[in-house]
Amino acid sequence: MSAPLVQIGRRKQRRRKQGLTKAEKSDLCRQCGKCCMAMTFDGGEVTEESADEIRWMELHGMRIDYHRRRGVTSFFYTMTSPCSQLVHEDGLYGCAIYETRPQMCRDYEGWATGPTGVPDCLWLEPEDGEPEPNAKPQSRRRDAKN
Repeated sequence: MSAPLVQIGRRKQRRRKQGLTKAEKSDLCRQCGKCCMAMTFDGGEVTEESADEIRWMELHGMRIDYHRRRGVTSFFYTMTSPCSQLVHEDGLYGCAIYETRPQMCRDYEGWATGPTGVPDCLWLEPEDGEPEPNAKPQSRRRDAKN
């Protein structure tokens, strides 16, 4: 491993906004798009076998962060390049291949707390004393495909 051990700080737990409809969640995502600009995944425990995979990831431009907990070192990898299928039109984000997007994208939970989540996800309640993000549900939806 070429990167030093980095202790990933624990973020304060934030709660997901309750009662959001599917349409409201979609509108919030279309205002943000951060999940598709960089995604972080849990790579698991660092072992001799995973060390080679980690090196490959680093050589291909992925950011690797290490976390040590209870004597076990784990790694998280971040794809730092925006997805080539992320489109931005009229101030909104969308996926050009939404209906056929990979399972990895379907399963990704940007609202999750910890290293894999998006810290300022619009699905989350603001922290105490933090102003509500400028998120306004859109009155009409536009698909990424025309």
